[in-house]
Amino acid sequence: MLKLGNLIKEDIFLLESDSVDNNQTWQENYKFHLINNEFKSFKIGIPDELKSALIPTVSIFIESININGSYFIYFNVDQETKLLSFVESHQAEISHKKLYFLPTISLKYSKFATDFWDLNLLGYEINILKCDCMKECQNKPKTINKYVLKGARIWITGSSKHSFGILHKRRITQLFQEHIIDFWITESIKQSDSAYLQEIKLKTELLMSAINKPT
Repeated sequence: MLKLGNLIKEDIFLLESDSVDNNQTWQENYKFHLINNEFKSFKIGIPDELKSALIPTVSIFIESININGSYFIYFNVDQETKLLSFVESHQAEISHKKLYFLPTISLKYSKFATDFWDLNLLGYEINILKCDCMKECQNKPKTINKYVLKGARIWITGSSKHSFGILHKRRITQLFQEHIIDFWITESIKQSDSAYLQEIKLKTELLMSAINKPT
């Protein structure tokens, strides 16, 4: 039986400040997800504001599982963030000039267009996490291409939770075929939640469709 890990090279999961549980049950759920879907490698995103508390836990988790894993630190950004100033004041937290941003739903391209280009010229690799969660990208998918042209790498969930409307599957398939999508992020890891099975099913269908459909 074809597994999601046969279609996606590396799984990505974000620990978010508003959803990390106190008893750390995410570890059990995520371990099952990785093994059951036969992933060969994975990355865990840690929010900058929780790095001191989460890095030790995540490091132990990575060592405990027989799958190649690593973690990265990401930053939450919103419409009020002045990107160049933000990067300048967080140099100590930025590793190898790789920037990982998790945008708010309301963030708009026009707010950061110039800064994205300047950061790219300064040698920074810009990664936009959950790009499909932004309303602007859902309403106007071509907006994602604008980020790409500014040198950004696109990470999406593909989840129907962040819907592109009735053409959701077609839009995601097109983005994948046009090599706009760089990484897939796992949105749900709780196996008892119906959203988990829906996400696995949808991603499998999207990837199979994109792979089998002539370009």
